Amino acid sequence: MSNLNTTLDALTARFNELHTPKEDLFWAAKMGLTDDPAATQRRHAEAEIAMNRFLQDPQRLGELRSLVPDATTAQERALLDGWIALFAANTIERPEARKLSEEIVEREGELQQARARMKLGYTDPETGAWVDASSNRLALLMRNDPLPARRKAAFEAMRSIEDYVMEHGFLDIVRKRNALGRMLGYEDYYAWRVAVVERMGKRELFDTLGDLAARTAARTRAELARFETAHGEGSLEPWNFLFLRAGKIAAELDPYFGFGKALRRWGRSFMNLGVRFRGATLTLDLVDRVGKYENGFMHGPEAAFFDKGRWRPARINFTANAVPGTVGSGLRATETLFHEGGHAAHFSNILSDAPCFSQEFAPTSVAYAETQSMFMDSLLDDADWRARYLADRQGQRIPMELIEAAIRESQPMRAWDVRAMLTVPMAERALYEIPDAELAPERVKATFRAVERELQGLGSGVRPVLAVPHLLSGEASAYYHGYVMAEMAVFQTRAFFLGRDGHLVDNPRVGPDLAERYWRPGNAATFNETLRALTGAALGADALVDACNLDVDDTIAHARAQVAKLAHIPHDERPVDMDMKLRVIHGREAIASTEDGTFESACDAFERWIGEG
Repeated sequence: MSNLNTTLDALTARFNELHTPKEDLFWAAKMGLTDDPAATQRRHAEAEIAMNRFLQDPQRLGELRSLVPDATTAQERALLDGWIALFAANTIERPEARKLSEEIVEREGELQQARARMKLGYTDPETGAWVDASSNRLALLMRNDPLPARRKAAFEAMRSIEDYVMEHGFLDIVRKRNALGRMLGYEDYYAWRVAVVERMGKRELFDTLGDLAARTAARTRAELARFETAHGEGSLEPWNFLFLRAGKIAAELDPYFGFGKALRRWGRSFMNLGVRFRGATLTLDLVDRVGKYENGFMHGPEAAFFDKGRWRPARINFTANAVPGTVGSGLRATETLFHEGGHAAHFSNILSDAPCFSQEFAPTSVAYAETQSMFMDSLLDDADWRARYLADRQGQRIPMELIEAAIRESQPMRAWDVRAMLTVPMAERALYEIPDAELAPERVKATFRAVERELQGLGSGVRPVLAVPHLLSGEASAYYHGYVMAEMAVFQTRAFFLGRDGHLVDNPRVGPDLAERYWRPGNAATFNETLRALTGAALGADALVDACNLDVDDTIAHARAQVAKLAHIPHDERPVDMDMKLRVIHGREAIASTEDGTFESACDAFERWIGEG
């Protein structure tokens, strides 16, 4: 065996030895699965530091580059290029910078422990009693509770997260992250992260985001003015705005998004899109609880790849934070299943000869990864998907009148929704641009409020910036811009399929086309290369902006036309088979599995556990 092949085999083995335990500890720590959370977090930090030492070692990158002349076949060159790209995105040349990187990981772990200990909740304005509530429950209250005083209490509880994390070391982490970015030759931490993950400059990125903000500003201002006229004084306060937009509609939709049926709807929809998981094992933890990380995510402890020609399927974990019995919980669960399930489908279908191509971190583009998940969850807003898949517990289909009412609520504010998404990366960029000497809680909060008011046009943002957990954790910091870029790509992708096929729901060409054009290469292709492979064009905002500016009546006319097509779109009702093994858990409790049964029997077990079966 040549030195090149020996080196590549050793890299694969060492990567898996480090990656899998790190990710298993990540899951245990985030899910609160152990009796000693602090010890688990320390072990995870140690595992992450060990992986970082492996990836950041400049000697290893130099050795790989010296082997380029030995790569004589196309397969060898592709493999070597993939490993070089992985190490180039992570290598840190200076020893003091590597040491600082390890300090940051330790501080982030300490902050996560502190955040998990936070006594979050609100004082009920009717009873005066304290109510424990996760950030997910608070968000649902703000959107759905009919009592303004309780919505305001929930909002103030969400805002308390900002003071808490800044009191527990977040700003020190920001200083250290910025110091690391500058050591590596960038203006700040955000610039470094964008360069290594998205392979683009910070200015180029924010020029793109700024253009999108400019193209959605006029529609947003006009709709907010109409909204305030219609709903009166106080309607643009953050604790009132979402409820007045959707509270009544959300309550009417809720019976049709029954939480117990969420798993069944997800499986049927994905199978009928032609999505398959190539033998992957998926573990799902879907319900909110104390000690559990308060945001959905997908991580893959075992990356999919061909190991000397033998397929090694992925092992993937993903989570949601649904609150059963709360208005909106079924929709929330379904959104997360489609979103994180889209990630899982992507990372299960990367057909490569090494795990460097199919792991979810740099050089895998955030925008590329989020396009796959957000495309899937975009289907839930489609009138034809709702008409086909939504029914209440008595089996009554959702009426078209309710579908249209939801469109009348959502479409006028679609441009606002984009700007709300833009708020997070714009605010996070501003955070890292504050000089160290001025990095104090009041300055940070004033900066965030200014960004929120500029983009959302409300008294302040509906979700305080530091209540967004991405900013706190290392792997998800300087990340949120990827959602905005992905939203642009999603509408570009939707436009392609609708233009070619006329529909998305139950379109069996979608899964195979995504698998071949988007998923197959993994990070061997750039984000724009995958977009061109499917849609024929690089990333652009036109399709998204067009959707934002579409008139309500035109949107409803389109919805009616799509629903009318359902009579001619087959609906496969065979048993669901997506070529995967499924486990549904709640912490340490096993709820359902396909290991000893079918997908349908697993759904039955889940519905019984929820109390809807």
